Amino acid sequence: MRALLAALLVLLLAGCGAADDAQDLARDARDRLRDQQAQFERTIDEQRDRLRDRVDEVRARIEAVLGDLERAVPRAERTDPEVRAQGRTEPGTIEAYLTQVLQNVDRYWTRTFLANDLPEPRVAYAWVPAGRVLQTGCGAPADDNAAFYCPADDTIYVAARFASAIYTGAIRGLPGESEGGRAVGDFGVAYVLAHEYAHNLQEELGIFTIGRGNSSKPFELQADCMAGVWASSAFAAGGVTQEDVEEAVSTAIAVGDFDTSGANHHGTPQERRAAWLDGFETGDPSACSRYVPT
Repeated sequence: MRALLAALLVLLLAGCGAADDAQDLARDARDRLRDQQAQFERTIDEQRDRLRDRVDEVRARIEAVLGDLERAVPRAERTDPEVRAQGRTEPGTIEAYLTQVLQNVDRYWTRTFLANDLPEPRVAYAWVPAGRVLQTGCGAPADDNAAFYCPADDTIYVAARFASAIYTGAIRGLPGESEGGRAVGDFGVAYVLAHEYAHNLQEELGIFTIGRGNSSKPFELQADCMAGVWASSAFAAGGVTQEDVEEAVSTAIAVGDFDTSGANHHGTPQERRAAWLDGFETGDPSACSRYVPT
């Protein structure tokens, strides 16, 4: 009997030891999990800090470049008065008109950049003939609907047929038409071209590349604002009428879109209208620095 009791005692003591070991293992596992969680949280915090520093760095660069442009350039003397809706009686082609507008836009930004000790802007352009397709450095071909800037080959592509459709008010089916917008008129064309030229400026200033792989909206609205700044200088110089302003605003509304969750969202019709007017009403390039980054 004593032998049986002794055996039972040994088993009980062994069981207690096993239970203690299990508790120790569970405690160690909890400690390891807690340590891993703490390390994960530290990693997330470090990544967040690095991203915040990057955003601050980009914002500082944008503000340093765009934020100082107002000081050096008198707004009323920055373009010649040749871009006008009224009084154009001479015959011409849409390609000639696009070239004239681009030269006008380029003169304004060249003076602005040089006055601020920045390199003179450089960009190529290609007016796509009706029915033709041009290959671009960005992969996407330029066809009859082309109106874009390609940073890979530093070229603005605008299709003659597309520009003519805006010029005559014949283009239909744009998203912002539901908001009352209509892409129309010679200054509607000028708005589109000045917008694409602004993308070239964003590339040269080192801020356009940040948009790749991210939302397009901040960069599109900034380009609208910069297009408005150029239009303000032309208006102040006497080369743009109130009718031109209405054409640009109407076109900005027409090209807005409602794909608010898409990476290629360019801004709603009212956001695009507001961005252009932001530049036009201030006539100040620094007003456009607030759009990027968001």
